[in-house]
Amino acid sequence: MARSAALLLLLCAAALAAQPLPFESPDGRWGYRDGRGRIVIAPRYRVAQPFSRGLAAVFDEPGGWAYIDRKGAVVVRPVPFDNGPDYFREGLVRIVREGKYGFADRRGRVAIPPRFDFAEPFAGGRARVCVGCRAVSMGEHRAMEGGKWGVIDRTGRLIGPLN
Repeated sequence: MARSAALLLLLCAAALAAQPLPFESPDGRWGYRDGRGRIVIAPRYRVAQPFSRGLAAVFDEPGGWAYIDRKGAVVVRPVPFDNGPDYFREGLVRIVREGKYGFADRRGRVAIPPRFDFAEPFAGGRARVCVGCRAVSMGEHRAMEGGKWGVIDRTGRLIGPLN
């Protein structure tokens, strides 16, 4: 039992060491170093969050928030949410293209094509969506008003009416 626990601990430590770690350069840009301190992604971001499950959220210019892979390639540009990127929920993240909301997976593949005027994140295998709604400013936040609302499943199939 102790031997298997020690092996598991070593495997976990090796996996963590393999994750690039963010660092700030003297000019205030962020990049990533490997466990030996070597730069693996050049400092070019205004913000760089730690890697999790193979992706890291970064803020670059002029693109804004993005999730990058361990080579620094942009995988997906999520919807900005509060002061950061939208989070993956149930393996999907909200995206916006040409003003329409949809969802992408962790590989950046479009899982549900953007066709809604707004979409909430997934919870319990479902997401609320609307067509014809519009954003209304509420101080520093916004709310969605009007339109027809419905519920979709993880394939994008409507499972609750747009009413």
